[in-house]
Amino acid sequence: MNQKRDKSNSPRLVGLAVYIARLCIPEELSSTVVDYPSDFEVSTRSAVTMDNVKVLYFPLKAMAEGIRLILAYVGQDFEYVRISEEEWPTVKPNTPFGQVPVIEINGKRHAQTSSILRYLGKKNGLGGKTLEEDFEIDQVVDFFNDLRLSGYWNVLELNSCIVTNFVRAASLHYEKDEKKKAVLKEELYNNYFPEMFERLNDIITRNNGYMAVGKLTWADFMFAGMYDRMKVMLAMPDLDEKYPKFKKLEQTVLNLPKVKEYCANQPEYN
Repeated sequence: MNQKRDKSNSPRLVGLAVYIARLCIPEELSSTVVDYPSDFEVSTRSAVTMDNVKVLYFPLKAMAEGIRLILAYVGQDFEYVRISEEEWPTVKPNTPFGQVPVIEINGKRHAQTSSILRYLGKKNGLGGKTLEEDFEIDQVVDFFNDLRLSGYWNVLELNSCIVTNFVRAASLHYEKDEKKKAVLKEELYNNYFPEMFERLNDIITRNNGYMAVGKLTWADFMFAGMYDRMKVMLAMPDLDEKYPKFKKLEQTVLNLPKVKEYCANQPEYN
């Protein structure tokens, strides 16, 4: 009986203990607890110096450019390891997932463009101030990636083919058959891209010319690094004229003093 009664009363005792504890917490500590998320965010941004940083990628801008731009912006020295076509079979087994870009920090290699940019952004004050702001940044980046890669998925549907490496599928960029390319282009340009680019334009407009939360974040470095390549891959060189805010955002990032200096001295590549 006693055992049963003790067990049934334990939640009440715990609740009472919590209530008493709350009464005993000074007002100063109480406010500290409420403000803890922002304090925690600051602590995670106390960037420890990263030594021996390398960025491994092919001699292209593409997926690695945003990483290089953000490293330049925060003043982080790094070595850009250019991987040739001949070297790739040797390098590939020594990457986390058999793909690049890869960032090597103090001898440890990490992959996935968004994950790398998110880490560098949050480490250097280019993330959100709250969990909700980080959520907003992440969703916009995911939308941008969907838009950027959507041409490849649409091409797969139109060709009724199933492949794993969809980025190198028969896209507008890689399609050699001019008749097929014309059909694909009409489908994408008339039924998909206009709506999606309008959405992206609205996002940038609402955020004072940035991708998210109304200020410069790691998402903007991803956009700036990928924008020119995206125009080529989607065969849309006229995006600057149709959506001038896209070009303006790219230039906002590229004209940041340290980024501008880096770009002026970087090697020639596509």
